[in-house]
Amino acid sequence: MIVTSMFRRLRTASSVRLAVPVFLALLVADSVSAAAPPAPRPGATLRLVSAGIVEGRAEVGLEIALEPGWKTYWRTPGDAGIPPAIDWSKSRGVGGLELRFPAPVRFGEADARSIGYTEPVILPIDLALTDPAGPAVLDLDVQVGVCHDICVPVSAHLTATLAAAAPVDRGALARLAEARARLPVAAVKGVAPWVISLERDRDATAGALLVKVKMPEDDDDDRCDVLVEGPNDDWALPLPEKIAESGGREIWRFDLDGIPRGAKLEGTELRFTMRARDRVVEQRVTLDATVAAP
Repeated sequence: MIVTSMFRRLRTASSVRLAVPVFLALLVADSVSAAAPPAPRPGATLRLVSAGIVEGRAEVGLEIALEPGWKTYWRTPGDAGIPPAIDWSKSRGVGGLELRFPAPVRFGEADARSIGYTEPVILPIDLALTDPAGPAVLDLDVQVGVCHDICVPVSAHLTATLAAAAPVDRGALARLAEARARLPVAAVKGVAPWVISLERDRDATAGALLVKVKMPEDDDDDRCDVLVEGPNDDWALPLPEKIAESGGREIWRFDLDGIPRGAKLEGTELRFTMRARDRVVEQRVTLDATVAAP
């Protein structure tokens, strides 16, 4: 199974196109064991952080150890980029895997903004073990994209054995706890940040949505953000941009672009990731007939 698609559908002004970022280096592919020091990579090193099985839960994460000046991508990379992709089909004793993402930042030029991380990051991994007592073997083929002056793909084969009888790595557990503390939490109605309403921009010549968001009244623009995703990887919605604010309420706008051909908007659930200072939340909002396709 592959978690998240290797390439993203990116938007143009009037249609959706399949865009493959231009990489100026060959794919790096060899094997890295969780038990041995990983080989250096251009721009980043990939490794598993494994604390073992704690109270029936596997505590593991994917570390992307970026070198200074390099960047990597969120699960939705923005206008360009490749999100992390994981093939875990060779794992044993694992019934499910979900890669979790701390709050990202925007970077890049004004006409090509990407979403991701500019510092080393650990992406926690939620594992469903077929037997909580183990043992389980985590066998992963991982690829991420990293960029500096050029962009290169970085790949690795990562393995770890998990068993309830094995001692817990307390140092790794502390690092994973810190990474999980950075994950978005569920939004709470009326508590900033919170999507108040979602409606059609009637002044737009093409389809666009306006998102009214509750934010702290004395917010700092550098510490507040709104991101939006469609229901699956075929959607590549543009980055919302703030167009107005007043009294702790902000209006963000994004075009109805990057939507798969033939997709039905009415009844579709969009996922918003919002940051207000140090608080990061996720909120799902269902589109209704008032925002149907033009």
